[in-house]
Amino acid sequence: MSSGGKHWTVPEVRALIGIWSDISIQQQLEGTVRNKRIFEQIAAKLQKFGIERDWKQCRTKYKNLKHEYKIVKMAQDQGITKSMKFFTELDAILGHNKTEKSQQQEFQDEKQANGCANVKTEEDRTGRKAKKSLHT
Repeated sequence: MSSGGKHWTVPEVRALIGIWSDISIQQQLEGTVRNKRIFEQIAAKLQKFGIERDWKQCRTKYKNLKHEYKIVKMAQDQGITKSMKFFTELDAILGHNKTEKSQQQEFQDEKQANGCANVKTEEDRTGRKAKKSLHT
């Protein structure tokens, strides 16, 4: 068994990204460093599509795609036009991780703000009244 193997074809990479885009796979990959089992699952799913890749090949391709994505993303953030194959697909997976968390955080903040809205209104009223009485 060769760990390098043949080059990944476009359909193979698309299949890998398709499996990777599964939210439960993403959560497993984010939550662990020792991820052999996850890549074994990914390799098994690829086999269902007729793609023969072992877990090491899947992990290597995943790491390479992620690394290349980060380089392109950093370049773009600095205003440098750089692109890669599958950037759009990877951006859908990797690009939203941060924004999704911040959107959830914003939602939590909004809920807390709404919960405090009545209190704030009272404070505003008393604040305004206090200011008015100072001017008279």
